[in-house]
Amino acid sequence: MKKKILKILALVVAIVLIIGVGLFANALVGNPVSKFLATKSANEYIEKTYSDKDFVIEEVTYDFKTGGYYARVTSPTSIDSHFSLSFDWMGKLVLDCYDDVTTGWNTAMRLEDDYRNAVKAVTESKDFSEKYFLAYGEIPCVLSDYPIDEEKPEYALQRKDLVLDKVYDIREVGANHGKLVLWAQDDEVTIERLSELLLDVKNKFDKSGVTFKAVEFILEPTKEEGQPLMSDEQIKIRNFYYSDIYEDGLVERVKKANQETIEYDREQEKIKEEEISGQWVSCQLPVF
Repeated sequence: MKKKILKILALVVAIVLIIGVGLFANALVGNPVSKFLATKSANEYIEKTYSDKDFVIEEVTYDFKTGGYYARVTSPTSIDSHFSLSFDWMGKLVLDCYDDVTTGWNTAMRLEDDYRNAVKAVTESKDFSEKYFLAYGEIPCVLSDYPIDEEKPEYALQRKDLVLDKVYDIREVGANHGKLVLWAQDDEVTIERLSELLLDVKNKFDKSGVTFKAVEFILEPTKEEGQPLMSDEQIKIRNFYYSDIYEDGLVERVKKANQETIEYDREQEKIKEEEISGQWVSCQLPVF
């Protein structure tokens, strides 16, 4: 009798363990039934909603963060026509991200990638100074419906003006909308040294044929690994225009830009502190 009870208990434990492992695996990689339902729903939805398009379901992948599935939709004839559909574990549509196509987001991201790669080819070349331990290019973009875009620079690319699948001259895009971000260390951290480095960078980019509209540059003293860096040891300029990088009067322009950047950073820090303070006050219990 005791052996029989032990066998039953062992069986129960084994079943519980199997169920537990199954649930754990399901949480990490999903299950074939839910994936089948999501795939079926995705194909039916594409056929019904976008019957005039040549969209195809490239893949259906489990999303462990949400416990659902997302289908990647692409077009064999449109480089910018790709988006995702999100489904719950029962195959019910949760989100259609086709707006990534219609709002110009995908086109803007394509240009961003092209420009980053073009800048990377310059910054990783042998004649580019090893002092620049961070150097990359970006294309600031604006979608005017979003309030946050009000903080974007005036030279930012307007996504609403982009044309789907259009072949753009990335050098022209960079010259009109590109931003170069540089972070360098040097034994001499002065306005004069930063001005010298700006001229050097401009010359190197001019030779490459790839250029930029503005640059953000941080110059700091050379530090041993692990040494702390104080913010007041840096010299920083933001949105310094390519057209302002020429030798005559450059030191004065950089000095002015540095002061404006200091004032801007202080104002942003003040705004942040006020927001944090407001959140703290709102969380307090009322006083009677």
